Amino acid sequence: MQLLAINGSPRRHMNTGTLLDQIVKGAASKGADAELVHLVDLAFTGCRSCFACKDPKGKSYGRCATKDDLSPILRKAHEADALVLGSPFYFSMETAFMRACMERLWFQYYLYTAKKPPLSPRKKATALVYTMNIKEGQIAEFGKDVVIKRSKGVMEFLFAPCEVFCCCDTRQVEDYSKYEFDVFDVPAKLQRHKEVFPKEMEQAFALGQRLVQ
Repeated sequence: MQLLAINGSPRRHMNTGTLLDQIVKGAASKGADAELVHLVDLAFTGCRSCFACKDPKGKSYGRCATKDDLSPILRKAHEADALVLGSPFYFSMETAFMRACMERLWFQYYLYTAKKPPLSPRKKATALVYTMNIKEGQIAEFGKDVVIKRSKGVMEFLFAPCEVFCCCDTRQVEDYSKYEFDVFDVPAKLQRHKEVFPKEMEQAFALGQRLVQ
């Protein structure tokens, strides 16, 4: 079994990266070949709308024709038995890194015809991991439920049932005294991070185990 986790956060070792690392460790504990990729380390673009992936007579049919640092990651995602995409919410959307990755990953498989199914591997276990600084009860208020539902729907259309893992009210920085953060209850955030985040790490570890079983 192969699991690939892709981190869309520009910070490799903060909330999103930490949870994805636990998913990878959980998968590895079950004997899977598990890897975590950080998009911030790569030089790549979003979809160029060249439509080469839509040409049934072309050499890139069903696969992204753009060649850059994301190309080998898309190949790994195609071959993996389990795929996890993780991103913090920036202005109620996935990060620019993750959006560009999603464009390239998703569009290569999608066909503008009802006569054929998508060109994606249809039995791939998948999950979406989202981190955000708002509380769970505010997800709908800020429209993030719509984004989650949309991305989950695409993952399930292309692959298989997709599990969603949301981590809310996150600690944004290690030292809040350096910045202006007066709209947040900083002591409460730090206390939550100390008490709740370790439990969420355990849940992420268990998710990694489930995805490869």
